[in-house]
Amino acid sequence: MEAVLRYIFDWPSLNAFLNQNPWGWPLLETTHFVGLALLFGIIMMFDLRMLGVAKELPLRPFRRLLPWAIFGFALAVVSGLGFTLGLGANLFGVNAYDVLVTNLYLQLKLILIILAGLNILFFYVTGVGRQVDDVGPGEDVPGAAKAMAAASLVLWTGVVYFGRLVPWGL
Repeated sequence: MEAVLRYIFDWPSLNAFLNQNPWGWPLLETTHFVGLALLFGIIMMFDLRMLGVAKELPLRPFRRLLPWAIFGFALAVVSGLGFTLGLGANLFGVNAYDVLVTNLYLQLKLILIILAGLNILFFYVTGVGRQVDDVGPGEDVPGAAKAMAAASLVLWTGVVYFGRLVPWGL
């Protein structure tokens, strides 16, 4: 199984692209930053409103921004995969599989992304999301929504924090 994963994570074309183009890595970084800005910025506004910041605003308009957050997540995943596949080979001469199994910061970041995803899933599966839709200006969200919003802020902040530490974990 390890041999199969090593083969999958060894993308010579990506490594060649990053080595041959001085703008390749900055392109990945810029794409990742734009993705994170969309994702974290929109989620943070939505979560902060659920926690009571800017209570005079209704929540429904914030929900219309969530597809942009999903787009930001997609950008961050694609560029993050590029980082993982290119980071070890280009900077340290190791396979991306080795980066994945040895880099504690990357592992923590991935765990936090999974937990944040489960938090979002619970938000919608439990019906809390539908309850939040009906919250108007000046109204509070249910306690469960506040707890999920607080967890979301902590988890996504952790994703950004540990993401910044990934290069130092090699």
